[in-house]
Amino acid sequence: MHKISYFFITILVLTSSLVMAQELTSPNANYSNKTDFGDLFYIFCANNENSATGSLSAESPFPERSTFNWEKYDRTSNSFLAYNGNISSDTLFSTASNLSDGCYRVTIESNGNSTQLKAWVLHNWIKVTKAEIPDSSSNCEEFIIWADYEYAPLTVYNTTNGQASSVRNASKEFTTRWYQNGELVRSYISPRIEPPIASDSPVTYDLIVEDEFGCQGAGAVDYISKVTLAAFTADPMEGEAVLEVNFTNNSINYDSTIWFFYKDNFIISQEKKEAENEPVDSVDFILYEDSPMHRYEMAGEYLVRLVTVKVNETGNCYDTLYMAPGTFINVDTTYIKVPNVFTPNGDGKNDVFVIETTSMRKLNIKIFNRWGGIVHSWDYSNIESSDYTVEHSVWDGKIGSRMASPGVYYYLIEYEGRSLVQNEEDRRYGRPVKGIQKGFIHLFRGRD
Repeated sequence: MHKISYFFITILVLTSSLVMAQELTSPNANYSNKTDFGDLFYIFCANNENSATGSLSAESPFPERSTFNWEKYDRTSNSFLAYNGNISSDTLFSTASNLSDGCYRVTIESNGNSTQLKAWVLHNWIKVTKAEIPDSSSNCEEFIIWADYEYAPLTVYNTTNGQASSVRNASKEFTTRWYQNGELVRSYISPRIEPPIASDSPVTYDLIVEDEFGCQGAGAVDYISKVTLAAFTADPMEGEAVLEVNFTNNSINYDSTIWFFYKDNFIISQEKKEAENEPVDSVDFILYEDSPMHRYEMAGEYLVRLVTVKVNETGNCYDTLYMAPGTFINVDTTYIKVPNVFTPNGDGKNDVFVIETTSMRKLNIKIFNRWGGIVHSWDYSNIESSDYTVEHSVWDGKIGSRMASPGVYYYLIEYEGRSLVQNEEDRRYGRPVKGIQKGFIHLFRGRD
């Protein structure tokens, strides 16, 4: 008899322990813990203070099917009142859905046995209330984003005495992160952005505010760029004089442009020497076109600088782009090469006498026979390309309409180039290369 009583008491203790071990659950909650006074709470990340997306689930601790009676805590009466008549019967499991903030209690009954479970549902929202860039805080060097936010207080009440408290940890600060095009740029709520981005269209900065429970609020602001970015390309970058270079303006967010074209690099260096550390104006001329074309008449190395201007009510912003260090518009120096033999025999190889030149301005060509008679001449004073020289200065080995006799001929070439002479003083004052070149040409008619 004593053994049976002991066994019955043991069953009662185990049953009581099983009941006490039960808790309301919520798989969809973002966070859960217990309040200072021991109540279980579930946090649901929400979009606003009126959200009702919470859910709580209860499982009967009894082996038989049970009845679940749901109630909600009423602060005014400091008591639990029936929750929308939410009663589940003849089941082992019950879920209350679409719950707003509050404390919920469920009474589970089965065959004269009962237990009560309760938990808080808290919707945790973070709302960005301000994200703006005042015009007064935006200039050519920086701008400041002014931002602020509000958040759910997450208040709970001791259902015994009605005392209020918050489940937030005051020692844990919210994290704030500003992103631009997916890249983190600042980690505080009202950041100073420097340097500003030059853009023809608004630049969006996205704000993410996150609290200790992992819930987030979002905001955004568009920056209307006040700054400009100078960019250009030049084509071609090298060639013989006269060299026509097209400058393409690839700048961003600008209202006007200023192009600075510099003197030949050698002339600049000479001017600096003569100035003896005094300021030197290295600029040759200035253009205000958007994408200019410039003809370089003389050989040399030339720099170009572009300045773009963005007009703002609070002050104009400028950007300057120099050509990369060591990079120049390279205009070839004067060059002349004369062949000493040609074979006008109609085989398509070396059939004409033609000189090779680059960056030549003037040419006077005379070819003489052995008795001093001129058999070919060509003179031009404004050559703009070697192609022109090749096309017009050639001798096809004829004198008039008849073939010239094979043999040795004498040539005399006077030229003026588009290079400046290498003598520093002469070159400083822009004196072009001039010269005379002479020699013999061998004309053959035979075929190999």
